Formats: sequence, structure tokens, C-alpha cells
Amino acid sequence: MSMKSVLVAIIFLFGISTKSLKAQLKSDSLANNSFEKDRGTFTLRVKKFRAQVIGGFYRNREPGNNLQPINFTYNLFLPFQYDFGYKYLPNKEKVIKINTAFIFHHTNNGNHALGMGLQPSFLLGKHLYLNYQFGVVWCEVVKRNTNDGFNAMGFCFHHQFGLSYNITKQFNVSLNAVHISNGNIFKNARNLQDVVGVGVGYSFN
Repeated sequence: MSMKSVLVAIIFLFGISTKSLKAQLKSDSLANNSFEKDRGTFTLRVKKFRAQVIGGFYRNREPGNNLQPINFTYNLFLPFQYDFGYKYLPNKEKVIKINTAFIFHHTNNGNHALGMGLQPSFLLGKHLYLNYQFGVVWCEVVKRNTNDGFNAMGFCFHHQFGLSYNITKQFNVSLNAVHISNGNIFKNARNLQDVVGVGVGYSFN
């Protein structure tokens, strides 16, 4: 084979490999661009204060004690949020949100609880979140010998499960189940209460 033929063959092969490389790079670029919108990021962001009020019916777990009015739970969410969302679609709803809240909880008898909780929220659908809040509260018994589940002063666990729907950027509504448990934190408080309620939330945007 002559030198000229060898050079022609090398140039031909180089041209084929260059086209193949360009095609591969173009394919990779298209693939990368298609996944860009799905890239996620964790972010700690400053938020305005957000408040929630839950009104509902309570009961203790004594036999024959049914739900009765009325109980209120107030959550004041601190002005920061840790969340997971779409990196290149910042206006899209966050997949996971984690918030910290001050909790105040009381019944019509005046017995109440005060503490703090941590609330992760998980996106189920458009504007719809599943929420679970776990906290520790100090229970105060103002009126004894009631049937609201408050029997002694002391630290207890405070649980809140909910489904919330964002009506606007500022307002949301929710269905909630709240529970105070005698978890024997530091001392045996002997408190036990279940609540079913409807909540309204407002963000000070």
C-alpha cells in the first residue's frame, strides 16, 4: 500500500471518529439537558413567620369518653426552613420541607401545654402536603379533675399528623390529628389526650 493510500485511510478514519465523537457529545448534552430540570438541591432559606391555628374535639382514653369540644393548638413557625426542591425550577413546590415551631395547646378547661416541635412535610400532589410534627411540651394543670387528659404537670410528647392544602402562597387549610402522650420524660406526667381538628395557616409574606 502506498504512502498516499495510508494517508487517505488515516484521514478517513479520523473523520469518522470525529463525527462519532461529536454525535456522542451531542447525545450526552441532550441527555444532560433532559435531566437538568430534575436536579435537586437542599437549601436552608430565610422565611417569614408562619402561624397555624387548629380547632377541634378532644378526648382522653378512659372508657366511654367520646370526643367533645373544644381544644386549640397554635403553631408559630420560626423564620427559616430547610427544604429539598428542584435546582433549576425554583418556583416549583418543594418536595420536602422541615420547619421548627413553638407550640401552645389548650382545652376549654384552661389546662394547657407549651413547647417546641420539628415538622417535616412531604409533597403528595399539587399544593398537597403530608405533615408530621414531633415536639416536647410542658403540661400545666390549671383545673384538676377534668376529663381532658391533663392529670399532672410535667414534660410530655406532642405529636401532630396532618394533610394540608395550600390555597394561596399565604393561606392553607388542613385536617389534623394531635396527640399528647405520657412519655415519662424526666418524670411521669400521666397525661394522655387525642384531638381531631381543622387547621388554618397563614404566612406573613
